[in-house]
Amino acid sequence: MINIKPNLFYTLCIGVLFSCTSTKYKTTASRKNPIPEKTDSLYQQIQRLGLEYTKKSNVPGVAVAVIKNGEIAWTQCIGYADVASKRPVTNQTIFNVGSVSKVVAAWGFMQLIEKGLVKLDDPVNQYLTRWKLPPSAFDNSQVTLKRMLSHTAGLSVHGYGGVEQGAKLLPLEASLLGKTKWSGESVSVILEPGTKWKYSGGGYTLAQLLLEERTKENFAEYMKKNVFRPLGLNHSNYEWTEQMKASSATAYDTLGKPIKNRIFTEQAAAGLQTTILDFARFAELSITADPKQLNKVLKPETIRLMQQPVQTTSNDGQNGLGYRFFNIENLQTVGHTGENDGWCAAMFLHMPTKSGLVILCNGSNWKDDVRNPIYSVWAKSIALQ
Repeated sequence: MINIKPNLFYTLCIGVLFSCTSTKYKTTASRKNPIPEKTDSLYQQIQRLGLEYTKKSNVPGVAVAVIKNGEIAWTQCIGYADVASKRPVTNQTIFNVGSVSKVVAAWGFMQLIEKGLVKLDDPVNQYLTRWKLPPSAFDNSQVTLKRMLSHTAGLSVHGYGGVEQGAKLLPLEASLLGKTKWSGESVSVILEPGTKWKYSGGGYTLAQLLLEERTKENFAEYMKKNVFRPLGLNHSNYEWTEQMKASSATAYDTLGKPIKNRIFTEQAAAGLQTTILDFARFAELSITADPKQLNKVLKPETIRLMQQPVQTTSNDGQNGLGYRFFNIENLQTVGHTGENDGWCAAMFLHMPTKSGLVILCNGSNWKDDVRNPIYSVWAKSIALQ
């Protein structure tokens, strides 16, 4: 990796700042505002912050999309997909999105409901043959898809670290048994289902198995065929294909050193790769739920159900089906955030104003150094509406 001094890096970043305004989806920007950097104060603020924080945070690149009135207004790409080669971030750059993978996977899981393959409140164990939840001190029949997607099933295993690209992946059953190097913990019921909110990547791994059992298809292939292609998300995949590797950003650790991409058996929980354009499109559809654009992937009423809180008997947290709820700087949003080694991502949706913010980064130092400043100026712009 080239050792770039801070001032030089800042200068180079200016050279690789792009007004990546999309025309692919006939956005508001392309019809009404073709030069947002000259007319949109929010664009200018995010541009300034992006340059400042890629300079000092060891996060070489960031891609941002803003949605206004239910349509992608613009995207912008700042900094480097790869520092050593000076390859810039573009609208086509592939990022891993960490736990944001869950909210996209939830669309696939909810298709099982619409197709009549699973019932939302049925015991999950009754559908499984390759692996079942082990006996516990609690009633396993209360573990349902609804509770797994809302993190209220009382399941173990918070998250996953994956393995370096090129390593052999263990099968799903091995992960559920806790045989992966990262987790070492099996998925099991450790709290009474329905009583508390407890974040569980393990629940999404179990849901991944459920989808494969009920459809007799590989999870990544199912998502590509039944979610990504119908929605026109042609640069999104739960696997690192050879084509995607060529367009992928390089991941960087907290010190700004390049690290190998990580791959996941637990794809639904942490393994999605996508571009800023594709993910902004997903965010846009999450806001509008326009049946003409959903192409029968899900019904609008299903998406709205997913964005409603699942109640528990305690008040320690709430979640929808895939979608999480946030109250940051007194702004109520739905969406998700995600972090894997070398990658960070966020999607915040303000439903009353049909506004959205998507951020993708190829570095680990992002929450305070990249996400929060960009979120703050976006949140203030919403308050002024």
